[in-house]
Amino acid sequence: MEMIKAKNIYKNFGELEVLKDVSFEVQQGEVISIIGPSGSGKSTLLRSLIGLEEINSGELFIEGISVLKSGKKAYEKMGMVFQGFNLFPHKTVMGNLIEAPIVVKGEKKKKVKNRAEKLLKKVGLYDKKDAYPAQLSGGQKQRVAIARALAMEPDIMLFDEPTSSLDPELVGEVLTVIRDLADENITMLIVTHEMGFARDVSDRVIFMDHGRIISDTVPEKIFVNPESERIQNFLTKILSQN
Repeated sequence: MEMIKAKNIYKNFGELEVLKDVSFEVQQGEVISIIGPSGSGKSTLLRSLIGLEEINSGELFIEGISVLKSGKKAYEKMGMVFQGFNLFPHKTVMGNLIEAPIVVKGEKKKKVKNRAEKLLKKVGLYDKKDAYPAQLSGGQKQRVAIARALAMEPDIMLFDEPTSSLDPELVGEVLTVIRDLADENITMLIVTHEMGFARDVSDRVIFMDHGRIISDTVPEKIFVNPESERIQNFLTKILSQN
């Protein structure tokens, strides 16, 4: 089943072209990593997919539903995890998880709480259910953010550099959770600078530069035998920093 179809997407911020003729498709259960230099349009692409940014032209379909025609209905099928966690500081971990399903979807609190407890166990944070975000490490906050997104039962998960604001020793615990989700056949798009992770977990890797998709291929091809000098130079620079 085709989960996402983007055709000739353009996005401008004033005179700055951020996305230029971006087209790709995502099938059910695919895990796609999006890599590339800063400012290449990766995060804007994710934000456009979920409706946080409005595209200037092009077509976007989520599970066959046209975003231009249906508006918010298409976006309800997606969840997003941000690099800055975006947790509600005044709510407990449990409160963060149950808020949206109850308020947005109108679900019963008992049902949502049971689901939230299972999700917290999945991400290894059930013992923190009554804690507040300020009492958590960065890695724990991001795992809560992942559980919160999953609490809405999305068909597609978007991750915008989920480890970029974490201390190096906390990166692994978040990547482990995402790896586990990949094993569960959840459709995911992941913007990341973790090249080893992208190579290991992805079905496809998209390389973006200056707002365009330069390459969309299997990990083995992009990491072992890059099809352009631009990609080779990027990987050499990134890997030398790690």
